[in-house]
Amino acid sequence: MRLRTLDCKNCATPLRQEGDKLVCRSCGSIFDIPKDANDIEYDRIVNAEDYIRLSLAKSILNLETNYNTQFQQNEQKRAENRRASRKRMTGALIKSVVIVGGLLTIFFAITMAILASNDKKENKVHETEAASWNPGYRITPSDLKADKKFRDYLENGIIKDERAGYDELGSVIFSSDEIWGVNKDPEILGRYLVTEEDRNALYVVFKVTYETGDGRTREMYDCRAFYKLTMDMNGDIVYDRDGGESTDEYDFRFHAEPELDPLMEQYIYGDPSDRQRYLFEF
Repeated sequence: MRLRTLDCKNCATPLRQEGDKLVCRSCGSIFDIPKDANDIEYDRIVNAEDYIRLSLAKSILNLETNYNTQFQQNEQKRAENRRASRKRMTGALIKSVVIVGGLLTIFFAITMAILASNDKKENKVHETEAASWNPGYRITPSDLKADKKFRDYLENGIIKDERAGYDELGSVIFSSDEIWGVNKDPEILGRYLVTEEDRNALYVVFKVTYETGDGRTREMYDCRAFYKLTMDMNGDIVYDRDGGESTDEYDFRFHAEPELDPLMEQYIYGDPSDRQRYLFEF
């Protein structure tokens, strides 16, 4: 948003902002504050997280309403089925009195025991469904920071995790007849939370420096991905982790990308025309 001074259209006196209006001290004229395309785009990006939270809150409310409605309908159907079943069984019992007489008491006791057992089973199934149902939602940067365990991993553990992959290879990469080693920790270039219409993903981009015994170095790039980021009922971050991401220019000898730009274009920047896609950098 550019800073600029606006003059009164009526008397050319500089205008003063009061609340969300511009007021002329000389003639008392009142004007709306003009906004250009850059201002609108700036407001959209600043309010992206609030927009996502509002959309998610509405989605969760709809899910909970649909779930409760479906549960009530199922309960009504089960009650009707139980009443119909009991009615049919009562009729059969009345007929049995005429036919079998003394066997009525034993038969009735067995029937009631079966009904009670079915009710217990239905209640147990319902309790299991209620305990496992979790709509989840698309997370925001503040959610990542609120999960202490996940935040500590991002700040302290992810470098060790990335380095472990090279240490498992003996910290040595073979390229042609040369031996290249990873002798220092990879450097984090950025952490990016990408929220789209149907998922969240967190990408961590690294610069990896390879060295030879005679002092030559080569810089490569790697990306570790965390997919399907959601929050469980306890407020903890849940995700699927991938060992890494690679573009078509991936160099299998060095287990990394030779250039940074293709990796960023494919996994971080994505389609700029997608207005449901938001990018947050940590």
